[in-house]
Amino acid sequence: MLNLKWMEAMVVLGTIANNMPELPEVETVKNTLEHLVCSKEIKSVDVYRAKNIDGDVDEFINSLVGRTIQSLSRVGKFLVFHFDENIVMISHLRMEGKYYLKNEGEPIGKHDLVVFHFMDDTFLTYNDTRRFGVLKIANEKNYTNEPPLSNVGPDPFMMNDASRLEKAFKTKRIPIKQALLDQTIMSGLGNIYVDEVLFLCKIHPETPANLITRKELDDVLTNSRIVLKEAIVAGGSTIKSYHPQQGISGNFQVQLQVYGKAGGKCPNCGHSFRKIFVNGRGTTYCPHCQKDVALPHVVAITGAIASGKSEVSSYLASKGYHYINADEIVHELYKDEKIQVGIKKIIPSLVVTNNEIDRLYLKNYLLDNPNKKARLEKYLYVIVSERIHDFIHSFKHNEKVVMEVPLLFQSKIDDLADEIYIVYSSKEIQMKRLQARNGNIDSYLKLNESYLKQEDKKKATALICNNKDVASLHKLVDKLICGK
Repeated sequence: MLNLKWMEAMVVLGTIANNMPELPEVETVKNTLEHLVCSKEIKSVDVYRAKNIDGDVDEFINSLVGRTIQSLSRVGKFLVFHFDENIVMISHLRMEGKYYLKNEGEPIGKHDLVVFHFMDDTFLTYNDTRRFGVLKIANEKNYTNEPPLSNVGPDPFMMNDASRLEKAFKTKRIPIKQALLDQTIMSGLGNIYVDEVLFLCKIHPETPANLITRKELDDVLTNSRIVLKEAIVAGGSTIKSYHPQQGISGNFQVQLQVYGKAGGKCPNCGHSFRKIFVNGRGTTYCPHCQKDVALPHVVAITGAIASGKSEVSSYLASKGYHYINADEIVHELYKDEKIQVGIKKIIPSLVVTNNEIDRLYLKNYLLDNPNKKARLEKYLYVIVSERIHDFIHSFKHNEKVVMEVPLLFQSKIDDLADEIYIVYSSKEIQMKRLQARNGNIDSYLKLNESYLKQEDKKKATALICNNKDVASLHKLVDKLICGK
């Protein structure tokens, strides 16, 4: 008897972040099974779990016995088996549905829920570890007009233009990623490929769908076709537990540019990819290339101690920018008892008197303990970033925000900025300003020495030199920022 092990058709779809099957993977299953099962006549059907059958189980079995598989097709993310006598079987693989073709005599697997025995002494099993998949019998003449396929929108290959998307999205204020995952509007794009498409289109995944322009929707449709076609050619994306048949590598994952690459570098600009959650779905994007047009224009001001960043920020505030200061947020956090407990877990020796942290001790301690300093900054700036994020999101897209953040790059808050300006001055000027503040000059200068890395300077829109008087500084700010 022919050994069919090498021809097993096995697909496990999307266990990462509860991904549903995506079009390229289902297309790969279709193409694989089509070569293996077409022209086979069903001798008998065993159903080991009735809940996976949509409809009466006996009717399901009786409809298939004696029928021959003529072809397979795909509607959105649904797999369709076409039999003679106008019978079709619709298969929704859900999260972990898979098919095996085996020789009679081989064992039935623990998770084989439905088994189709063929006349040639082979059998096809529907295997589903999570048991979410559904099989349904329908009539060839009207199966696309009845649930579940009646609710499935056309896939990108079926659409002539983006007019359907434009009409569907014009009143939707939900994030564009969420809208593209709606299979009733356009089918075929799942979590992985929406991230890839939005990255290619340079659209922020949280941008409200109704703010996406027709030109951008045209780009979405075009790039959807490109990404899906490339994924189909590659056999889908083998991610974690998706393993196509032998000989089909499923290696589109090596071509993924953004999905699953949080913390990696954007190939276009070199900025680090960031991961967020959109409607509960893990989402990776480039904060530099993909801007949310629904948000206000955000200018970030950073610089060393006594460089003049506060003067620049205050001046922009006087020009109508909404102003938020990270240092002020930190000072407020220092007075929060819960935060104090968190800080003492990092620095047990810290003294708190009358709800006030001994900030002089804290500063000197951090200078001598850089590892503790890094831990404290990581702890505080998660909270600071959330506060600034909420502040920015409280304003409309036609407004402007200036955020003053000393540790802008270390805190990753630079992700929130449209423009970044680094204010700097000479060491001599810094010393004069620190003397005027009656501060500990040596400790502040020590902090300044390690303030900026060369790669951080490359991320700046411009550097602002502040070695002259305030009037000169204001004039420079007018030229670089306000004049835009």
